[in-house]
Amino acid sequence: MHKFIKIGSGILALLAVICAGWQTAKAQTERPSALVKVGNFTASTDFLNLSQYYELTRTIKVKVNYVPTHKVGHAISRDLTLPVGTVVAGNLTSTKSGDFLVPSLQLYLARLSYPLIRQSAPAGYTIDPGAGAYDPQATLKATDKLTAFKRIKAPDFMPGYSHGDLYLGGAKAALSTVETTTASIRVTPDGYLEYLKYDAKANAGLGFMQKPTGMAKITKTDFHDPYRTLYFTHDISGLKTKRVSHTGLYQYRLTLKNLHDPQHNAGNEDKGIAGTFDSLYRIGGQTYFTFIGYDGVTG
Repeated sequence: MHKFIKIGSGILALLAVICAGWQTAKAQTERPSALVKVGNFTASTDFLNLSQYYELTRTIKVKVNYVPTHKVGHAISRDLTLPVGTVVAGNLTSTKSGDFLVPSLQLYLARLSYPLIRQSAPAGYTIDPGAGAYDPQATLKATDKLTAFKRIKAPDFMPGYSHGDLYLGGAKAALSTVETTTASIRVTPDGYLEYLKYDAKANAGLGFMQKPTGMAKITKTDFHDPYRTLYFTHDISGLKTKRVSHTGLYQYRLTLKNLHDPQHNAGNEDKGIAGTFDSLYRIGGQTYFTFIGYDGVTG
């Protein structure tokens, strides 16, 4: 009994370190089990995308899998370096080890910027995104690595409840059962905006994970709902950015307007298939959609 309490206390201390800044981590609604309005629906945040965000306080390496981009083959494991200051999306949870619960941190590394996740990729390989939107690319349990992560608030440049991936096509595409294969904008936790064309030759699930047509580091964000205005030092090929200065860090800008017109796919309650929600955004004169979660309705 005393051994369990001792280990439990250690876990609580470690959680306190990782979750430093919890009270300020509310740029978006992050409270589990809260009820929020999504269009005409009342949804539980337990079923919406509530990514947590962590900043690296020191450089570490983590093992990730890379899979063949176009050919058939096995995954290859490589060390991916996460530099100090990098912001990553994650989920702090606990797993059972023997008779005890130990903290573990799931990391969604496939959402990071192309330059970062490509640094360790073998030629012809792409980081393995997993089969679903909630599949982590690494799960850390070692205390020395867990303490390298400091909990921070959701970055203002991240669209609400989104994983950062927005797809061209608007409401019609959001409600379609056919996977979109047009264009995508990715806003990454480490602060990049990328514009991608779909690679039809890539293996399933990898079409929007190849080299962007254009990308830029986000240098500043002005967030006044429904507008997120992102600033860059240069323009982004494929997107209509506006030049606002000829010097400095904030020469170009792009505005993401949340249309606050969520699209609801009802799913199939009789078959236990939950419905989904997508948000619509107006970006560069075109409408994009992004998956924000489930309605939680099952049979």
